[in-house]
Amino acid sequence: MSTLVFDQATINKFKTVVGSTEIRDEQGTLVGFFRPAITPETVDQYECPLSEEELLRRSREGGGRPLADILRDFSGT
Repeated sequence: MSTLVFDQATINKFKTVVGSTEIRDEQGTLVGFFRPAITPETVDQYECPLSEEELLRRSREGGGRPLADILRDFSGT
């Protein structure tokens, strides 16, 4: 993987990014993508969009498929 070194002003802009972001030049041409590093500090800032009640309802509801069935779908047999 290549490494780019940016000045502090540019780094400060990147620090405001929350998720994967497109990087474009002044003409709007896509240059690439930026994905922030995951650190304990950024993980602690995440808030689940579901309420506690919804999480409990979903855990009681159950459902899904057995792992063996899912793996069989991936293997194509």
